[in-house]
Amino acid sequence: MIFTKYLLKSKFTYLLLLSFILISCSGSDPNTEEQSVCTRTCSPGFILNSEDCSCEPEPCTKTCDSGYTLNSNSCECECTKTCPSGFTLNTASCECEEDFVANVIEVETESITVIDDWKERTTIADFSGDGYIIWEGPNQFWRGEANIGAAGRLTYKINIPRAGTYQFNWRSYIGKVDPSNPTTEHNDSWLRFPDADDFYGKRDGSIVYPKGSGKTPNPAGENGNGFFKVYMNTGNAWTWTTGTFDNNFHSIFVRFDEAKEYTVEIAARSDHHAIDKFRLTEQEPE
Repeated sequence: MIFTKYLLKSKFTYLLLLSFILISCSGSDPNTEEQSVCTRTCSPGFILNSEDCSCEPEPCTKTCDSGYTLNSNSCECECTKTCPSGFTLNTASCECEEDFVANVIEVETESITVIDDWKERTTIADFSGDGYIIWEGPNQFWRGEANIGAAGRLTYKINIPRAGTYQFNWRSYIGKVDPSNPTTEHNDSWLRFPDADDFYGKRDGSIVYPKGSGKTPNPAGENGNGFFKVYMNTGNAWTWTTGTFDNNFHSIFVRFDEAKEYTVEIAARSDHHAIDKFRLTEQEPE
């Protein structure tokens, strides 16, 4: 009886030990790690790297137009065009734009046959071309607005190669010195551009138009019939200084909306005002 109890107890202990061994043997292989499933969601433009569960930028497959190069970091096409000499790259449009080079039209005043009391002379030194013109008739100012530009009106034809705004200057000389007013007499003539698209005097923000043009404001001093009184105040020298508006000098500008032939009219005002040549210089567009 005692032996039987002992045997049963030993058998129970054996079964308990066997169960523990079986449970231990049925566990996972200690050399094998359990693999987890990545469920991460990436933002637009990124893709999931399943190996390390990270979001990586999508490969850039963009194709760029000619003149552009792909930036692989930003996946953007950047302008890298090279422009030839005489052109500058506009980075906004990625276009090569021609550098501005002003057209200059220069006309010798003696290039036409003069009329009335205009005379072609060579007495004053340092003229260009074959000579210069000088009005040797009576003064033509303050004779009434209807007579402005009527006497000794000379007509020149010019070809404007490119539409735009041009500054007008003439090279002139005081051909007779008034001892009392050596730089304010014999120093002006009339000027008109009858078929230009605009003709005005400008000083900083101030713009004036000749009377008779249908535009205002008009400058102080005599002017009319679309003519400006154009003067300078330099004594004993040829000068390109050219302006209008008494005591408030405004430079002269002309606008041409087409590339074609236009007319320039010069008429007598002060006696012994000599004009060698005139010039129109294209202005760079603003």
